[in-house]
Amino acid sequence: MRLHPVFMSAFSVLSVATMFPAQSGQTKYIEPPMASIPKGTFVMGSEQGREDEKPTRKVSVPAFQMAKYEVTVAEYRKFIEATGYEYTQGCAHRIGRRWFGSGERDGTWDDNIYVLSEFHPVVCVSRKDAVNYAKWLSKVSGKHYRLPTEAEWEYAARAGTTTKYYFGDEGKSQNACRYSNVADLHAYSLTEKLYNASYGGGYTVNDCNDNEVLISTVGLYEPNRFGVYDMIGNVVERVADCYKDSYQGAPTDGSAVKENGCEVYVGRGGSWHWAAHTSSQRMSMNEDFFAALEGFRLVRDTKGKDIPASQGTPWFVKKLSAAQQKVKAKHVRENPKYPTKPKNLKVSSHDNGNNKVTWQSAGKGQVTGYQVYRQDPLKNVSTLLAKNHKTAHFIDKKPLQHNARYHVIALNGDAKSLPSASADSGSKTAHVIPSRIQGEAFNFAPGVDVINSGFEPESDKIISSIGKSKASYFLAAKEAGKYKMDIRLFHSGADQRYWIKVNGNVITTPALSGERGWKTIQGIEVNLSKGRHTLTVQGEASLFAVNWFDIQKM
Repeated sequence: MRLHPVFMSAFSVLSVATMFPAQSGQTKYIEPPMASIPKGTFVMGSEQGREDEKPTRKVSVPAFQMAKYEVTVAEYRKFIEATGYEYTQGCAHRIGRRWFGSGERDGTWDDNIYVLSEFHPVVCVSRKDAVNYAKWLSKVSGKHYRLPTEAEWEYAARAGTTTKYYFGDEGKSQNACRYSNVADLHAYSLTEKLYNASYGGGYTVNDCNDNEVLISTVGLYEPNRFGVYDMIGNVVERVADCYKDSYQGAPTDGSAVKENGCEVYVGRGGSWHWAAHTSSQRMSMNEDFFAALEGFRLVRDTKGKDIPASQGTPWFVKKLSAAQQKVKAKHVRENPKYPTKPKNLKVSSHDNGNNKVTWQSAGKGQVTGYQVYRQDPLKNVSTLLAKNHKTAHFIDKKPLQHNARYHVIALNGDAKSLPSASADSGSKTAHVIPSRIQGEAFNFAPGVDVINSGFEPESDKIISSIGKSKASYFLAAKEAGKYKMDIRLFHSGADQRYWIKVNGNVITTPALSGERGWKTIQGIEVNLSKGRHTLTVQGEASLFAVNWFDIQKM
C-alpha cells in the first residue's frame, strides 16, 4: 500500500501503526457486527421527493440482519489475502479544483487517498468486487451474506420513522452531524485550504460540524433505532437493485428489482461530499462505474427468521472501538468551534449614495469578526470587502451603480460559519424595451441565486437560478402596444409550470415538459402602456432557471 503523505499529515487521523498487517493472522476472515432488523411494513419512496422516488408504495420486508458498519479496509484485506483476488484497478480518487476526476486514474482499494486507516470504509471497489467479497465471506463463514436490496436498505435507514430524514424534517437538518459524516462546516472551512476545492457555487452544506473533512472511521456517530451506523453519508452504498427511474411495478415484498443484462444499478445514502441525503433519495450508477465515493455494506439473509444481533469477530471489534475513541478524542482536542451564520442581513441607502449593510450578531463569545462579501450579479464575481470586520454593520463606500448582492460570514479565529442569506441593494433603474434582458439583471430577487451554467455558451453562461422563488425586473416601454416575449429557461425534465406576471397580474402560466435542459419559449404576448412596468417570473420546482428575456415590439 502506497501512503499519500499530504492527506495523512492533513488529518493525522490514525498512526500507521494501527494499519495492522500484524493482526492479519488472527483469523482467516472477519465476521461483521450485525444488527437484527425485524420484519415490518413501510411506505417506500416520497411523494415530495424526486421523480424516481415515486410512486410511493407499501412494502413488506421479512426479518434480516444488516451489518452495523460499512465494509472496512481491514475486512476487505482478508478477502484479498485469502484468495489472491484480481481486484479492479484504475480508480479515480484524487481531488482538485473541480473536486473529482483530477490527475491519473491510478487508485486501487488499498492505494488511494482515502485509505486513512484499516477502519475506514473500503472504496475503489467495483460492483463486481463487492459481490465477489460477499460470496467469499458467505463461503468461509457458512452464512449467507449479500448486498442489501433497495427496499431492505430504505427500511433499515428509516428504522420506523416517516420523516424526510431519520433525524427529522428539514428544520432539524443541523442534527445531521449527530448521525452522519456529510458536507458540513468543518469540510466547508478546510477543503479549499487543503485541496483547492470549494463548497461554493451551488453546493448545499449542513449547518453543523461532524468534525471530519473527508471519509471517516466507521461508527463514529450515533446509530439509528435499529443499531445501524452511517446509513447517511460517509460513502455511497451499493445495493442489489437494477435502477429504474420510477417505482411503477416495483416489488412489494422487499426483493430486488432485477433485469437480465442490467447496466445501471442503485446507490444509496450519499457520502461525506454532499449534504445529508433523505431516507428515500436514490442514485444511479453504471454497472462498471468505479470511483472513490462508493463503498458497500452487507446484509445476512436469514430467510425471514428473526435472529439476535451478533457481535462480530471479537479482536476486530476491540480494535475498532479503540480507533473510534482515539478519533473522537482528537476531535475534542483539535477541532475548532464553529460560529453560527449571521441572520437578518439588510441593505439600506446611506449618506452620499453609499450602501449600509447590517446583520444580527451570530452569538456572543464565539465570534471574533466577520467577512463581508459583495457579488456583482452581472459578472457573477464576488469581492471580499472586509476580511475581519469587528461590528455587525458595514458601509460600502464604493457601491455598484446597479444591483449588488451582499453576504456575511462569521469568524471564530480561522473557523468560519456558513454564509448568511444574501441581501440585494436593489436598483430602481428600468430596462428600456424593446431589448434583451439578462436573467441575472433583476432589480430584486430574494432567494434567487446567480450562477454559471456549464451548458450555455461561454459568452452567455451567467444565469438566474430561480427555483421556487421569484425574480422581478423593472421595464420602461418606449411606446404603448403589443410586445412579444421569448424566454430562455432551464427545467428539470419533470412536468411543471412557471408564472409570468406584469404589474402583479398573471399573463401566462406555461407548462414545461419534455427532456431536462435549456429551451427557448417563444411568442408570449403582452400589451403594455408607455412607461414603467414590473415583470416577475416565478418557478414551481427547485430546478428552474432563466438565462434571458427577449422583449420586442410587434
